[in-house]
Amino acid sequence: MIPFAKRIMPAALALAAGAVVVLPAILLGMPNNNDLANHYHFAIPFYEALGHGDLYPSLFASPNFGYGDVIVRFYPPALYYLFAAGRFLAGNWYAGSLMTITVVSALGSLAAYFWARCYVPRNLAIMAGLFYALMPYHLAEFYQAAQLAEFAAGAALLFALAFTKRLCDHNRWRDAAGLAAAYAGLVLSHLPLAVFGSLTLGLYAIVNLRRSDLRSVFMKLAGAIAVGLGASAFYWVTMVSEMKWIVADGAHPDPMLDYSHNFVFSSFSPDKQETIWWMGLLAIATLLMCLPAVFSTASEYRQQRQRSVVALFGVLIFAFVMCTALSKPVWAVIPYLRMTQHPFRWLAVVSVIAPVLMATAVPFWQTRLRNHLRPVALMMCGCVLIAVAFSLTQTVRGARYLSRTHFDQIVTPLNEAPGIIQWLPIWAIESAKGQASYEKCTPPVALNQIDAGQRAVHISQWNDTTRSFAVDAGAPGDARVATFYYPHWQASVNGRRLPTSSAKDGALLVSLPDQAVNVTLEFREPARTKIADGISIISWTLIAAILILGTFAAARHELTAN
Repeated sequence: MIPFAKRIMPAALALAAGAVVVLPAILLGMPNNNDLANHYHFAIPFYEALGHGDLYPSLFASPNFGYGDVIVRFYPPALYYLFAAGRFLAGNWYAGSLMTITVVSALGSLAAYFWARCYVPRNLAIMAGLFYALMPYHLAEFYQAAQLAEFAAGAALLFALAFTKRLCDHNRWRDAAGLAAAYAGLVLSHLPLAVFGSLTLGLYAIVNLRRSDLRSVFMKLAGAIAVGLGASAFYWVTMVSEMKWIVADGAHPDPMLDYSHNFVFSSFSPDKQETIWWMGLLAIATLLMCLPAVFSTASEYRQQRQRSVVALFGVLIFAFVMCTALSKPVWAVIPYLRMTQHPFRWLAVVSVIAPVLMATAVPFWQTRLRNHLRPVALMMCGCVLIAVAFSLTQTVRGARYLSRTHFDQIVTPLNEAPGIIQWLPIWAIESAKGQASYEKCTPPVALNQIDAGQRAVHISQWNDTTRSFAVDAGAPGDARVATFYYPHWQASVNGRRLPTSSAKDGALLVSLPDQAVNVTLEFREPARTKIADGISIISWTLIAAILILGTFAAARHELTAN
């Protein structure tokens, strides 16, 4: 039996590697970018809803100056549960956010270590955790682009790939349960990476399947993905069913969101398209980091050894090709792939795979450092150091850091601030007409929460999903509620439904009779939501049960063997 300390210390060092790369942010401040405000537009009302006892909110009531926001029904929630936990523990958003990012970064390096253990010993697997922490695109996700959800999703994808490999190698149910949990985490973290990750997982599973237990492992793989989808059903069932009810990109299509304009190396001019130019530099830095692994894998292939490493290298090549215009035919054929808009985000997948492949190359170059190929080995080390130096000087040092004071000034108003146009209900399209940016997206101004014309209104209750108000007798007509219309809002009087509709500006209208009435307005989830919630509960219970039983069985087997 391996001593406990020897088993834990390598994993702890991998965790530390992920945490250390966040140190500049802890010392200098939270990196700022346009996407940062978008995350807290979601995170702040999400935290408040959790504080009210709503474990998964149906909508946010406070954003858009009180007209509400349905973004929670469409954007993956996993990161915001972590942000809420950080906010709760730290007592403020600034420290809580840095705590969350540190944990996410550390988990990513731990996941790289966990996957690398399928290929190399513990001492070398630590290098995978370190390499992942230093991958150029991975660092840019946090320090330059504020792509925090994608930053977090990388850890889920790493765990999913690790459990896929372990399942193909050992054919164990507990690895299937681990894959299900990791895949659910991926879906609940970031949709584009979930799409890319699903393709990558499928290819990786294919190249690792063995004929001896092909049918059994395939069934476990399929079952794991199915349970993972079930565990995340509480989110994606609503998202898929109601996507047609939000503006998305239909009203204001941005030509630069066309996937064909966003391949890596498609432009080398920063004046033409700064993002693609920058992604090209990150791709070059990533290639430099991968170069030693490329040479070592080619040598291993010629010697007919390490077939599993060669298969891993093939998956890496696939991921990198998907970043470039060479993959255009694939993008044109695979459903939903084009909706992800940014092929350069495949660099996130490359950044997940490369560290493990690099860890497998370490023994190869250690040997060369001690023989006549020492100059070549030093050149390969230099390539990695150049890429790391580029990341530290251009990505980390070049970030725009926010002190706590400036961070609070940006974040505090976001609770009620106007949301992003793409997440507005389609009935609010007139209020968004001609607007194409976060700053210009403003809902209609409302002097009163409820306006019934000449009829007096008395509000008795007003919370996120339930409102009650009394209206005096008068001419029949519509009461205008300062809330964006959405089909799940239902108005009733003594159990009798009242018609609802949308005003031209997207506000909710309730048709009132001429007599005095007490109106109850409720946001009621459809039956499919309750069914999806039940499936998710059952799936997570099944995952937990298999993991617990499998862990106990493995421990008992190890004790018996010793």
